[in-house]
Amino acid sequence: MKKIILLYSLHSIILSQFSIGGDTELKFGESKNNYYFSEVFLNLNMSNDMISTWCQLEFSDPPELGIEMNGLRKFRLDYTNGPLELSVGDIYQIWGRGLILNQFDDQNVNLDNGLRGLSFVLIEDDYALNLISGLSNIGRVTSDFSNNLDSELRKPNHFSDHSLFGSDIEFFREQFNLALTFLQSRESHPISNPTSLEIDTLNIVHRSHGLRAGFQGNTISGYFEYANKNTLLPESNINNTYADSFNPYNGFSVFGNINYYFRLPPFDGWSLTMEYKNYNLTKINPDDKNNYVKNYDMNLIYTQPPTVMREHSSVLLARMIPQVSFSDEVGYQFALVGPVSSLGYFTLNYQAASRTNEWYKEFSDSSNAIFTSKWTSDSSVTLLPYNTDVSFPYNELYIEMEGYINKLRYQLGFAWTNNITEYHAFYNSGQNGDWDIGEPFSDTNENGSWDQGEPFTDHYTIINERLENKFQNAFTVPTLFNYKFSSGWSLDLKYEFQRLEKATSYRNSLSSNEVFTDLDGDGIWDPAEELIDLDGDGSWDPAEQTWYDWWLNGWLTDDQVSDYDTNGNGIYDIGEDFSDSDGDGIWDPAEEFTDIDGDGIWDDGEEFDDLNNDGVWTGGGVYIDSSRSNFYVLNGNNNEKISKDFQYNHMITLGVGKSPYWSLSLTVESSSTYEYGPQLTSITNPLEKFMSNFMDLENKWIALDLMLNINENTRLDIMYGTLRGGIICSNGICRYVEPFDDGFKLTLTSVF
Repeated sequence: MKKIILLYSLHSIILSQFSIGGDTELKFGESKNNYYFSEVFLNLNMSNDMISTWCQLEFSDPPELGIEMNGLRKFRLDYTNGPLELSVGDIYQIWGRGLILNQFDDQNVNLDNGLRGLSFVLIEDDYALNLISGLSNIGRVTSDFSNNLDSELRKPNHFSDHSLFGSDIEFFREQFNLALTFLQSRESHPISNPTSLEIDTLNIVHRSHGLRAGFQGNTISGYFEYANKNTLLPESNINNTYADSFNPYNGFSVFGNINYYFRLPPFDGWSLTMEYKNYNLTKINPDDKNNYVKNYDMNLIYTQPPTVMREHSSVLLARMIPQVSFSDEVGYQFALVGPVSSLGYFTLNYQAASRTNEWYKEFSDSSNAIFTSKWTSDSSVTLLPYNTDVSFPYNELYIEMEGYINKLRYQLGFAWTNNITEYHAFYNSGQNGDWDIGEPFSDTNENGSWDQGEPFTDHYTIINERLENKFQNAFTVPTLFNYKFSSGWSLDLKYEFQRLEKATSYRNSLSSNEVFTDLDGDGIWDPAEELIDLDGDGSWDPAEQTWYDWWLNGWLTDDQVSDYDTNGNGIYDIGEDFSDSDGDGIWDPAEEFTDIDGDGIWDDGEEFDDLNNDGVWTGGGVYIDSSRSNFYVLNGNNNEKISKDFQYNHMITLGVGKSPYWSLSLTVESSSTYEYGPQLTSITNPLEKFMSNFMDLENKWIALDLMLNINENTRLDIMYGTLRGGIICSNGICRYVEPFDDGFKLTLTSVF
């Protein structure tokens, strides 16, 4: 580090015509649930008319995301002379809309796909030429390498090396542009050996070719880009184990958009934008839809095309955005935007997407469906998103109105979101309990045919299907109000409401009746009726008879009951005579049960072969559709979990500030239910104890934010409280953020 600072000092002394600047950022956070980080970034820039340099130093232990580093993280030297630009060091470029190359360093989602090497750029009046060459090491998080998986998913555990070379040439002529692109990567791809379960390395070559074109007019503009991809396994690859199974899908990507600007009343000032994507680079079955380790022919990590999705500033809406599959997704969106009188601007946005294929399972051996079933798909190319569960459909309708009313800025939105997040299909084999032609049997009466009662071998030939998917549907209302006073003071109110449905849907089918043991000989299967077993004897007991006449040694008639029901309430009370059937000296009520078959008695569960794993006996050819909600509330008496179909979420932020000096905001997030699964015990912090005087703290997360502009170049941000955690997305890349419990975060930023 000392050498780097000395080098920059010498440059500033020797080359006095150079200008020096930069910025620094300090980030620190610590919480009671052991989520902590400490990191410092220093960016230094130096430039004159022809030469510029940039470097970034990082000191982190640990960083908020990523791997600890102390020293030089990034550097680049640029030389510019007229139309020529040469760069050495860490290169970040985007060609077109990123169907072949889109490089960035996004620490919010822990993705850095830049390269270290050379860049040559030549820009003339009618054309531009771009050449790059270099190396990159890209880290990502995967559960496939669980031995190295960080518990908080903060550190990457899968690293792939790339050797890149590419060229891009673009031609300009008036309102038109046309470009051709080529990019090759030699990748060292870590992968789990399916036989030894050890980590192997595949040496793979990826080649991409692209074409793009654009038009810019007065009322209409458009853009189109196409790219194809080929993945090869060189003969020199040392991992010949994969040679026979290496069967990559060599596909294509398409993106296009059209913008139309209305020029005539009453729609003057309105615009209509339509976007389309068809990223068909590979085919990934539902079980492996996000497995980039196993699917080595997925989109290359330096390929990040447009998401064709609206990225919301609303926290609750942002949690609904799915992970974009840049390898296997088709979709579109359109947006209509325009002014409404003096009220502001109206926005109507609709987006839809799905995977590019419909999948189904087939099996080569019906007697062993579990191990021989595999996913297959139609090879045809679809132009529009599917609406079937197996294709993970997603859609959202968003309506917004924003503008100013005097000094009040407002924003009001409505969103309807639907999404299938997971899909699974299970098949197994079973017995139908009946003799079928071809099954061996004992011909006890020697008549040459099977008769009722003769023993036989019941083959496993029945195929039973179980389909399940996880879905989420939401109605969300984000609002924002900001009022600015002439003195520089301002008041802010941000409120979000969401009705969320998350559940797992099940569909089971059988080709034959499930075989059961008929305990009572009634010819039908009796389910186990739910029983509250008060005395723990495993059977249902009726209420012990009350008001026993010891003198008459018999039960009282109805007209005599009043003589013993001393308070006349119609139920037994302590002190009134009763028949103590279990001899425990106290009167026991009837144990409650759910009478499923309506026979008035509790039925024990008869054993059966549950072929579709739904917990109930099912007849042949019957489809059973059911769903189980992700949400529940607790019964206050015994903490019993009671399922709820919907979860109601609220987030409110109140803020006050004095521009340009400071601002203070309080955020309270609440949820009406819990979610099945592991629950984290939240610590009640002093801020929450204070707020408990005004509200119930159950399922609430409270945080206080303070922003100070120390001077025109320095800003301090401090957060204290509890953050819920959840999914955040940036440019189609999503990650899970751990909850932050009773802690504080500090960020200091300074520009010099």
